Amino acid sequence: MTVSKVPNKSKSREIGTDRRHALFTGAGLMAGGTLAAVSNSAYAAEGDEAKKAEDAGRYGGVPIPVMPAIEASGDYIEPYRASCVQTLATPVFDESGKFIPEALHTNVERVATWVERGGDKIGAKLYSFSEFCLQPAPVGANVAEWIKASIDANGPEIERISRAAQKAKAYVAINAGERIPQFPGRYFLSGMIVGPTGNLELNYRKLNDPTLKTRPGDVLSAWLDVFGEESLFPVADTGIGRLGCVVALDVKHPELMRGAVLKGAEVIVNPTASPAPSGATGISVSTMLRRVRAMENMAYVLLSNLGPVESGMPANMQARQPSEIIDFRGNLLAESYTDGIGGGEGFIIATIDINALRQARTGLGAQNTLCDLQLPIHRLTYEAAEFAPVNAFIESPIRESQENNEVLRETVKSLVSRGVLVPPGA
Repeated sequence: MTVSKVPNKSKSREIGTDRRHALFTGAGLMAGGTLAAVSNSAYAAEGDEAKKAEDAGRYGGVPIPVMPAIEASGDYIEPYRASCVQTLATPVFDESGKFIPEALHTNVERVATWVERGGDKIGAKLYSFSEFCLQPAPVGANVAEWIKASIDANGPEIERISRAAQKAKAYVAINAGERIPQFPGRYFLSGMIVGPTGNLELNYRKLNDPTLKTRPGDVLSAWLDVFGEESLFPVADTGIGRLGCVVALDVKHPELMRGAVLKGAEVIVNPTASPAPSGATGISVSTMLRRVRAMENMAYVLLSNLGPVESGMPANMQARQPSEIIDFRGNLLAESYTDGIGGGEGFIIATIDINALRQARTGLGAQNTLCDLQLPIHRLTYEAAEFAPVNAFIESPIRESQENNEVLRETVKSLVSRGVLVPPGA
C-alpha cells in the first residue's frame, strides 16, 4: 500500500460516480489505509514527521509552556484516538410526515455497523455521531409522529448500539429523539453516550432552540423533581477523561457548554446537523463558535455533523459544514472536507491528550482561562436578570410552533417594558 504524506489541508476524492466522499484528518492523525475498506484511500505522514505535525496541529505550531501550580498526582491517561463519524441517513418520516419504523431500524443498524467497523479498522476509544443520525426529519412532522419515532433510553435501539460499543471497546455518542415515561405526550432531543461496558454513561437533553420538542426548562419544576439538578449538565467520569455533551445549537449559548465544564467536563461531544451557509466560503460562524467554546472552556470539542441524507430532505440539507475535532486551545486537529463542505460519509480522527489538558488546567498564568473565573461577579448579574421563562409548557405539551412564538413575544414585551431592550425606530 502506498502511503503519502498529508498535505496542509484535508482532502477527499470522489469514488467513481458514487456521491459519497472519504473524510480525512489533519496531518499525521490517521494510519494509512484506515478508510480503504470503508470509503477511499487515506493519507498519512510517517515517522518523526507525523509526531511533529501532530504537535504543531495541536498547539497551533507554537508550544505553550505550562508552569504547574501543583504536583502531578492523578492517574495518567494515555493519549488516545477519537473520531467524528459522518453516516448516510435515511429519513424516518414520509412526505406526509408519517413515521417509517423500518427507516429507524436502518439508521440504528448503520450507526452500529460503523462503530464495529471503526473498532476493526481505527481503534478509536470515542466515536461521536451527528444530530439526527437516527431520525432525520423534514419540516412538517408533528409531535405525535415524533413521539412514535423517538426511542427509549433502555430500548432496543440503544441495546444494539451498546453491543457495538462493547465489540469496539469504545465510547459511542449519538443523538436521538427520546421518549421519557415520566413526561407522556412529549419528546426530547437527547445526546447519549454509551460506554464500552454497554452501559448508558450520560444522557443530556437539549436545553435550548425552541421547536416542537420539550426542553427540560419547559417543565423545570417537574423535571427537577424527577431527575434532579445534576441532570441538566451531566458529566461522565470515565477512563478516557470526563465526557460531556452539548446538542447542536445549544453551543451558541456560552452558558450551556460552560455548565458542563464547571462540573469537570474535559471532552465535549457536539452532535449537530448544520447545513453549509448558502453562498458562503471559508469558515462559517457556526464553526467558529465551536473553536471559541473549546478555547474559552479549555476543553476538547468534537463537532460531529450529519453525513449525506437520502431523498426526501431539502436540497440545502445535503451541503454541510465540516465535522471538526478541536483541541483545548481552540486549534483544529481534524476536519471533514469535500469541496469546501463536509457532507460525505466517513471517519475523521485526532489524538486526545487528556494529560496535556489537565496540565494546562492546573497551570499558572493567563493561559488558564478557567481558574481565574470570578464567578460571584457573574452570579449577581444572572440572579437579577429575567429573560425567557421556565415552566412555560408544564401544564400541557407543546403542539404547534406558534406556541413558542407566543412565549418569545411575551418575553420581548417584558424586556422592553423593563428597559432591557429598546424597540426599533418606527
